[in-house]
Amino acid sequence: MRKAIVCLFFFLLYLSLPAQVLIKNTNVLDVENKKILSGYDVLVLDGRIVSVDKGKQYKLPPGTEVIDGSGKWLSPGFSDAHVHFFQSGGLYARPDVIDLRKQQPYEKEIKWVHDNMPDFLGRYLATGITSVTDVGANFNFLQQRDSLATKSSSPLISMTGPLLTTRLPAPFKDLGNESPFILVGTKENAINAVQEQLKYKADFVKIWYIVTDSNVEAGARKNYEIVKTAIDEAHKNGKRVAVHATERITAQLAVEAGADYLVHSITDEYISNDFVQLLKKKKVVLCPTLVVGSNYSRVLSDNYHFSTYELEHAHPFTNSTILDYPWPDTTLGKRYITALRNRKQTGQPNAEDSISAANLKKLTAAGVIIATGTDAGNIGTQHAVSYFDELNAMQRAGMNNWQLLEASTINGAKAVGQEKEWGSISRDKWGNMILLNANPLDSLSNWKKIDRVFNKGKIYFPDSIIKNTAVMLVQQQLNAYNAHDLDAFLAPYAEDVEIYSTTGKLQMKGKEEMRKEYTFITKTPYLYCKLVNRIVSGNTVIDHEEIWTRPDPVNLQYGVAIYVIENGKISKVYFAD
Repeated sequence: MRKAIVCLFFFLLYLSLPAQVLIKNTNVLDVENKKILSGYDVLVLDGRIVSVDKGKQYKLPPGTEVIDGSGKWLSPGFSDAHVHFFQSGGLYARPDVIDLRKQQPYEKEIKWVHDNMPDFLGRYLATGITSVTDVGANFNFLQQRDSLATKSSSPLISMTGPLLTTRLPAPFKDLGNESPFILVGTKENAINAVQEQLKYKADFVKIWYIVTDSNVEAGARKNYEIVKTAIDEAHKNGKRVAVHATERITAQLAVEAGADYLVHSITDEYISNDFVQLLKKKKVVLCPTLVVGSNYSRVLSDNYHFSTYELEHAHPFTNSTILDYPWPDTTLGKRYITALRNRKQTGQPNAEDSISAANLKKLTAAGVIIATGTDAGNIGTQHAVSYFDELNAMQRAGMNNWQLLEASTINGAKAVGQEKEWGSISRDKWGNMILLNANPLDSLSNWKKIDRVFNKGKIYFPDSIIKNTAVMLVQQQLNAYNAHDLDAFLAPYAEDVEIYSTTGKLQMKGKEEMRKEYTFITKTPYLYCKLVNRIVSGNTVIDHEEIWTRPDPVNLQYGVAIYVIENGKISKVYFAD
């Protein structure tokens, strides 16, 4: 009996260890030297890379999994160097932008994102993103980070505490440890705020360098000493500092004060050579975040159009809040729609986008360190899936695929000072990698063709990471219905799905028959299904629905749909009028 117990102990201990894996004869993408190492082997033991070599004979530990990487490309795991977990990406994420707290109390929104942070992390991992950098969280999220960071299924997490700011938006007052901001009005405040972050073991510090004065330069210089004091205090304690600065003068002053990481583009003017050289001299990392601003405009002007990829891979409940807009407050929504559509006609957002793109092209050409980051969590910028929109915008600004790969791997590590730990396929670094079925240097579309993800040495297949619940699958197909996307609509259904009337009569069988019968969702411009009520019981979801076919509530139709979910797909549907 004692021997059996000892054997069981060592078996359980073995299961708890990071996987041992050897990827043989593959194309290793060396992002630091911009080379493809053809026919190389990569060995990972106990979560760390121990060898990157060609033709070497290995004495492998028992249980090592050997993977044939022939005809595939092994990339370092991608990094999103700018996310916010306190924001969902949905319509309720920023009450300081659009205040819907009457419909969704902010306390409920924050609880939802806490509850769904593990899901978001899984979606990042399934996308090939093995490290995420939260550049503005709160003290409760820092504590949650500690509970998630040790999980093998969690990407590497770097996180600041609340943003240090001289302006506190009203909706974020009196939130205690859930506040994403700390108001600092003096140098003493700045020192105390940094010290408070250290208590929660923040990985680095973030400053929100906001100017509200009509004279931007005067306003920026007024707060310079506070910013510099915070940076000096962070550096004294071994912490890097990220700064939100979208004006040239705030960015310049932040860098002169010692900032390590600028987390946005300069949008108010075209940058000078002197500014570029300042960033190079100080080895500052810059994250352009090109799409987040336009996503706000697109959502709040009711002009956001989801891609099939977003509908299938983003969290369905944050997607639904965007698709349902201007619900839940149509009066407020219509005011935003009118104002933003009028603004769009002036070309103002396009001017900002053009400045950002031109500045990125100049920075890249000069060799400034650029990191890929999305600002995910802001309204319309979904966790994980927004990554590819950002990459496409960076490419349109002139970055080639080697530069994008560098920005998306090693430069993300440099942003948080962890380039010795991850970011490239190098000995002693974490075994965070992606095995791709096509060359990512040929096309950005190939970045999505993931065979396997290696996270801390563990092997994951992308399709197996996300565990959609029954209600999530039902919401996913409802979102696609309202987005008029037939492929995304069919994705949650089983291949042999059966559609019944509530009398038990089989109306159609199989996904291909559904495809033929549901083509109307792509041809009916104002088709919209509003959820009136929903009951969830185990693997069964019952929806009471209101169907619109015109922009106004005329000739509305009502119905009930009963969805049965089996083996992770919708297997049966019963309809009642």
